[in-house]
Amino acid sequence: MLKIEMNYGKAVLNLPRACVPYLSKATADEMRVLLALGAENESTVESLSHMIGLSEERVANALTLWKKAGVLETEGEWQMTAPEKDTSRPSYTGEDMARIAETSDIKELVDVCAAILGKTFTPTESESLFYLHDGLRLEFEYIVNLCKHCYDIGKPSLRYIEKVGIDLYDRGITTVGALGAYIANEEKKNDMEYRIRNLYGIGERALTPKEQEYLSIWTVDWNLPYEMIELGYNQMLAAIDKPKFSYENGILKKWVEAGCRTKEDAEAYLNKNKETKGKSKAKTENKQIGFDLDEFFAAATMRGEESSEN
Repeated sequence: MLKIEMNYGKAVLNLPRACVPYLSKATADEMRVLLALGAENESTVESLSHMIGLSEERVANALTLWKKAGVLETEGEWQMTAPEKDTSRPSYTGEDMARIAETSDIKELVDVCAAILGKTFTPTESESLFYLHDGLRLEFEYIVNLCKHCYDIGKPSLRYIEKVGIDLYDRGITTVGALGAYIANEEKKNDMEYRIRNLYGIGERALTPKEQEYLSIWTVDWNLPYEMIELGYNQMLAAIDKPKFSYENGILKKWVEAGCRTKEDAEAYLNKNKETKGKSKAKTENKQIGFDLDEFFAAATMRGEESSEN
């Protein structure tokens, strides 16, 4: 029987026993961070980054598991000192994937996603799911919903799904609820884009970045219904011959600033403006008529006086 004995030398590395249940599912980054913390006891993201040769972002991500396990506490907030993000991901060997599959629900996740996308995954495609679940720690339900969304929009590629997952992770959209809100916004944008394309007669051409920006403002920032956008379009065509996103944006912005949120609100606003302009015009005309009558009567009076004198 092989007997193993630790040679502590002049220093000791201590780890809380609470970390033991998590060792089988920890990634390489998480293990390196844990061992470095065991040697230093107290440290910072920056010092750990220098010690073990990982980017500060990867260190911060690795700390999440151990904080969840209750083996460490943090104070304050970490902010990146460098603008660049580490977008690299580890490669998973067949042994890595087999080991992870033994201690997690990743095998079931692969089967569920394969059924959604209607295909059998290659080892390379499976790596994408392993990274999202094991590397980024995204939940089972999160990844399933992400696959459904990408399939629904005609993007069933695992590489595309991984790319979207990484982008959402970098933007802080990491929970099932946050993903649901994101998908709802995207579905609304896609539906509104289709309807606005037809309204403007754009066809299949790609929207310009500025047009996409206006679309996002109308549908997401202002949350306007299509009927109100259609009314703004008709108001625009009453003023100019060729439709322009920028021109209609000016109309919609004025309505939003006036408190309009529906087509009915905008119509009431337009009617009120018409009434105000009508009253103002009538008042101006009355003043003009009053001035002319005064002149007429003054002239008539003068002519009468002149006749009397003669």
